Amino acid sequence: MGGQNVPDAMALPEPTPESVAAALVGRALGVRRGENLLIETWDHGLPYAAACVVRARELGARPMLVVENEAAFWSSVENVPRPAQWSRPGAHEWAALARTDAYLFFPGPADRPRFRALPPKVRAAVTAYNAEWYRRARVARLRGVRCLLGYASDAAAMRWGVSGAEWRRALAHAIVEARLPAIARSGRSLAAKLKRGRVVRITAPNGTDVTLRLRGRVPVLDDGLVGREDVSLGHNMTVAPPGTVVVAVDEGSARGTAIANRPSFLSAGRVEGGEWEIAAGRVTGYRYTAGQAEFESAYRAAPRGRDVVSILSVGLHPTLGPGVPQAEDQEAGAVTLGIGGNEEYGGRNRCPFMSWIVIGEATVSVDGRPLCDRGQLF
Repeated sequence: MGGQNVPDAMALPEPTPESVAAALVGRALGVRRGENLLIETWDHGLPYAAACVVRARELGARPMLVVENEAAFWSSVENVPRPAQWSRPGAHEWAALARTDAYLFFPGPADRPRFRALPPKVRAAVTAYNAEWYRRARVARLRGVRCLLGYASDAAAMRWGVSGAEWRRALAHAIVEARLPAIARSGRSLAAKLKRGRVVRITAPNGTDVTLRLRGRVPVLDDGLVGREDVSLGHNMTVAPPGTVVVAVDEGSARGTAIANRPSFLSAGRVEGGEWEIAAGRVTGYRYTAGQAEFESAYRAAPRGRDVVSILSVGLHPTLGPGVPQAEDQEAGAVTLGIGGNEEYGGRNRCPFMSWIVIGEATVSVDGRPLCDRGQLF
């Protein structure tokens, strides 16, 4: 596979599926003897999913593996009408979910570019069951992990302009090497500071200088663990590899200049060198060194609220390299600013559009006290 290399991955041997399974089943999910583990995957995730089956059995758990076949999916899309009906889980699937203790998902399809090119109505119909799935998962009080390796197919890598093998290697290393308790401690500390803080300032040597206000909203911590408190709050799912604290900011407060020094892997495409001019909480001007057309195509089609600076995220993963697709916000000390909707994080902007830029090695202060400095978390 041609294209640019994913940083920090090229020289590393790829972790085995068995080591990934040990990290997911044992450390992230904490699967115990006698528990029911449901594993869902697409064909391209089978090596990892099969290793997770074996690991679960070694732990004395009861795994069930469900596989979506890529060819059957595309044949169904092309030949079977009313996708909302055939893609909706049946009573037998809901019954399995209701009796599941732990859940592991390797997403698909592998051909993500083809999926994104489907008519919006078809795409929406195929995924229409998502809200009901999450509702039932909360009722079942299951612990779940969505593994980002499912996104790292060769077809997706070609779209992002990276090597698929190196992308998977970077993600697998970040999963295996993640010290989840340490990430959780750092995340809780940062979340507490963001919860009680009032004013945030973000600066970087590249000219970034942004000030915004907080509103006492509860930050969302994704530390790779799903404990009893998470389940009680309805935060049943985490990701692997993990590592972000996200907070919905005061929607009318941001001002300054934000300049990205990391790529962003948006739904519309890869963008780089983003520069936002911000005033009164809104992006008043923007430009990109690469991907300008991709950003503008989605931005101009978005409804009211698309320009509102609404989200601040800080990365927590100390061994994840910069610019890893779909995990670019998790690099330790990387600051992500998002525009558009923030309702799922407790904000008041309901706009369905979202875009972001990532500033690595930034310096962040809360009420004048350091939160992170050039990648070092406090």
